[in-house]
Amino acid sequence: VLALGSVPNFFNLPGMADHSMTLKSLEDATNLRNHVISQLELADVNPDRESRQRQLAFVVAGGGFAGTETIAEIGDLVTSVLRYYPNIERSDLRFVLVHSRDRILPELGPDLAHYAMEKLKARGIEFVLEARVSGATETGVQLADGREILANTIVWTAGNQPNTLLQRLPCERSRGGAVVVESSLNVKGFSNLWAVGDCAQIPVPDTEGEFYPPTAQHALREGRLAARNIAATLKGRPTKPFRFQTLGTLVPLGHHTGAAEIRGLKFSGLLAWLMWRGIYLALLPGLEKKVRVLFDWTIDLFFPRDTVLTDGGRQTPLPPIPPRPAFVQPGAPESDDKTAQTKEETS
Repeated sequence: VLALGSVPNFFNLPGMADHSMTLKSLEDATNLRNHVISQLELADVNPDRESRQRQLAFVVAGGGFAGTETIAEIGDLVTSVLRYYPNIERSDLRFVLVHSRDRILPELGPDLAHYAMEKLKARGIEFVLEARVSGATETGVQLADGREILANTIVWTAGNQPNTLLQRLPCERSRGGAVVVESSLNVKGFSNLWAVGDCAQIPVPDTEGEFYPPTAQHALREGRLAARNIAATLKGRPTKPFRFQTLGTLVPLGHHTGAAEIRGLKFSGLLAWLMWRGIYLALLPGLEKKVRVLFDWTIDLFFPRDTVLTDGGRQTPLPPIPPRPAFVQPGAPESDDKTAQTKEETS
């Protein structure tokens, strides 16, 4: 069974892989959190205005679910801990979302997408729409029209691709690199090889040229059907095609707000946020994990965020402290070394 998932796709944009952060795993999220807090630490003691502006600018490339949620979460994190950094004003902060289309959240309807953008705009988030990223440097993001957004924090959520390990396997792949499978999830041309999730191109039955999207709700059900079809194959029984209709889509927007579209019904605001939290909690594996996460969420409602840097983050090192001359108390005799040096200079 091939279930290798996907990896970020930088589309060979110069400098993007070296100067941006991704958000594909828990480790990525931890690294991003540590990096953001490090930038606040640096900016709070930085007298240089130009570098300070870069430290307090946060850019996310990609206006889908991942990008929108990321810029909203960064904004929430920074504003909630700003009390610990007295030298940083809110006017110093800049949050930018760059997207190639004319609106964010193309997975949602226009009404909910407009609602989400207006909510985020009210919190100071900038939107650079119908603009493509052309590269990244140490100082910021470059756009195809020649503009540059100066920032030390760049998050790439604008592209994924099936795991590149699949390129070594002797099986048919789509233009995007996914393994081509039959509707029963077995790899085309093989009777003992199966593929599910982001690394598989799964056709929609009775629909020519249409394929299922790489989302978690599809992947979970693909895994179950693959197991049943493998068992059926071993017993010489017929397999079943994968059929599933998307239940809905939800996105949190921070500040206890969200947007959701479920079975054609649209929700927004606090209700959508509660629905997202409830569904997320219900899908966590095991009672212990559910209780732990619920307990953490409850604490977050009453206490400010923690700014402790955890180990393993991609942190920007603090600049070295310049050496200072040794303090000599007025009237105190100079040391022998100092006296000798003074005599030598005098002679």
